Amino acid sequence: MLPLRLALMCVCICSIAKSAPLGDYKKGFHLEAGFYQNHIKQYFSAPAGYERLLGSSSGYFRIRRTLPLGKKWGFEPSLGTRVPWKSGTDGNTKKFNSHLDFTFTYPLVSWVRIRLGPGIQWLVSTGDGGDVVLNNGTSTSTFYTPGYVSHGFIVTVQSGLSLLLGSRISLNFEVYGTCLFHSSRRNYDAVATFGWRL
Repeated sequence: MLPLRLALMCVCICSIAKSAPLGDYKKGFHLEAGFYQNHIKQYFSAPAGYERLLGSSSGYFRIRRTLPLGKKWGFEPSLGTRVPWKSGTDGNTKKFNSHLDFTFTYPLVSWVRIRLGPGIQWLVSTGDGGDVVLNNGTSTSTFYTPGYVSHGFIVTVQSGLSLLLGSRISLNFEVYGTCLFHSSRRNYDAVATFGWRL
């Protein structure tokens, strides 16, 4: 049943996109809002009931700048963030996740553009410095949360598609990969957004 629904959705998107007045690939700003899922592989391979411990979903907001590079290529730097922040398993730690992307685009057909490029993921964690009792195997243990702000940067590789549904509207799908050359640390996140060109 799921393959039939996906096929029907693709047909609907294609018919909308083909009938939309697209015009040329134009310079401008895009505001995008959508859905972010991290740790895709771990989320879908986790035992039932443990998915939320290994992966989480949230809203995603992004601003993107479109700069044509010749007749077909485009450069689309963007800044996005997960909203709201993610709370740690202990309930006391807050985690903020932002992306700075340097994406290049190329049209596959007039209404579909492939997106590829590097980026930087910025992770910020903050806590109240307290302690919390959590399960630790068959018993419980006291764990201490940080009382300071810590942050880290991760290099990402992005790949995806933009479906141009009109002269101002786009539907965007991306996959972010990190640690691609390290099999035990490799990770993938997915993003789906609707965009509006200002």
